[in-house]
Amino acid sequence: MAMDVRRLLDDLAGVAAREVTAWTGAGLSVEGPSSLPTGKELTQRIFDAFFLPGTLDTIEALHRAIGSIDQPICPDLPPSIDPRPPRLETVLGVAARVHGAQAIDQSIPDVADAEPNRLHRFFARHLALGGGHLTANFDRCIERAAGTATWPAPNLLHFHGAVGGGDELGATLARIEKGFPLDVATRFLTLLTSRPLVLVAGYSGSDFFDVNAAIAALPPNALRGHHVIWLSHSAHTPHVIVPRPEDPALTLFDILRARGAELTVLCGPTDFLLRRLADQWGLPPLGSPAPRAPVRPSIPSDDTKRPEASFHLYLDVGLIGEVRSLLPTVAPALPAEQVRAVTSAVLWEAGRWNEVRRLWWRARPRTDITRVERIGASLWVQGRYMPALLWLDRYRRRVGGPARKTLAETEGRVLEHMLRTPDLRWLARRLVPTVLTELGHADQSSGIHLYRRRSDLTTSLAGASRPPHHALTSSEWFGQAGNVLAWINYRHRVYRDSYQEGGDTDELRWNYRELQQHYRAAGSTSGAARVHLLPGAHRVFSVWEVVASVCSLQYGWWQRVRIVANRVLRPQFSGRSSASRW
Repeated sequence: MAMDVRRLLDDLAGVAAREVTAWTGAGLSVEGPSSLPTGKELTQRIFDAFFLPGTLDTIEALHRAIGSIDQPICPDLPPSIDPRPPRLETVLGVAARVHGAQAIDQSIPDVADAEPNRLHRFFARHLALGGGHLTANFDRCIERAAGTATWPAPNLLHFHGAVGGGDELGATLARIEKGFPLDVATRFLTLLTSRPLVLVAGYSGSDFFDVNAAIAALPPNALRGHHVIWLSHSAHTPHVIVPRPEDPALTLFDILRARGAELTVLCGPTDFLLRRLADQWGLPPLGSPAPRAPVRPSIPSDDTKRPEASFHLYLDVGLIGEVRSLLPTVAPALPAEQVRAVTSAVLWEAGRWNEVRRLWWRARPRTDITRVERIGASLWVQGRYMPALLWLDRYRRRVGGPARKTLAETEGRVLEHMLRTPDLRWLARRLVPTVLTELGHADQSSGIHLYRRRSDLTTSLAGASRPPHHALTSSEWFGQAGNVLAWINYRHRVYRDSYQEGGDTDELRWNYRELQQHYRAAGSTSGAARVHLLPGAHRVFSVWEVVASVCSLQYGWWQRVRIVANRVLRPQFSGRSSASRW
């Protein structure tokens, strides 16, 4: 046995059950006789039941193209080449919107009646000895192991709800994106901080929006004196590891450490440590795992709605090419205003901004805020900053409430670009304070898109040079939500914020070319072309590449002159260069 594992066992020798809070996830219920699906199995089940064949493969191909690979935590497991599956809550949310809310319960019929396994019995006995328990699981196997499915255990929290308990399950992105409700957050943090040892088992660490946000809200050193032992299952000999930078739970690891917790990641069989704790606490032996007998339920679904479900999921993910392909098929089933909005998004990513503006110009009523905002946005993206500013400002002054903030946000985008345009910078500086006042403050309770868009915009308009982590944070939020196109867009902003004149040209070339490839994988022609607008693009792209991209998109004529002149007047490949990566 390795010395670091012996040291860990020595540290645990005097720990009582009442000093431990367990923290568990889906891995706890995989063994028989529970035999509940893993996250990957459940994802496949939902795609098979509610979406067109091939939808999952298409999304995973996009993830592979952008380098989103599902790596194991334990380094003794072989490196994965499998792309990360789409976020389960995003997929379930689309299924529920299209097929009805019952799609959630239909997806997990085996959860309600699942039988407890040996791990549930261990943790039920641990609770009876005064321990605490946090679980992401919907099943009530721990309660059943204790003798009743309605056991009122004050020290047990299903922080995403549980079946049969009258809870709204945290199974969709809409349910989790705003974080925990206040009462759940309070109970979660109380259980987390009330005992010096936290034992994590069968948990992926992927609850970015509620768990991570709740712990990150704790003051620094709030977890000082707490030891978090993270059991990461593998079949190899138990050993302590240092997490790799690409580990899926790394963000949560960092948050726990930043709040003062000591973190130990133990790779090996999940029951290795539990057997020793059972003996230490005088509990019955853990026993051997029962064979799995996975249930393959027959899920009723309306096959005629599969195209619409795949269409909406592609839209949420940002796969514009697939959205464009399915739009003629699903359009008859959609409201006219939704067809217009999706058509607008497809045209936008194709760089056909004159057509976007004409599409909305014909819309009625003329005072519709979406119409007004999209017309202003199409002028802005073409580089027609003054017409966009005058249009948006005119209507913003006429409305109030959320509509006023919506127009102020797009007006802020116009000003953001005017601040980078020498002949318009003086005017933008005068108008920025008014727009910042209009935007106010957005937090997570506003929802992911509003929160991150406005946070990113306000920091950009504030005037001081900001570090790239602002855009990087937004990119991470959208990536966690499963919106790949938004993730790519904010990577664009990361490169804009972090550019350094005179930096490594080969690294810059690699980053910008890769960004273009990501945009193309998502089906965004305009995104790939707009990489030419990034600072330092003259060191990467030839004059003819820039001219070709300018001609392929519907920029305003003066914006075309700006872009081409900016490229022609700058020498290519200035700055130092390392060995070429292309």
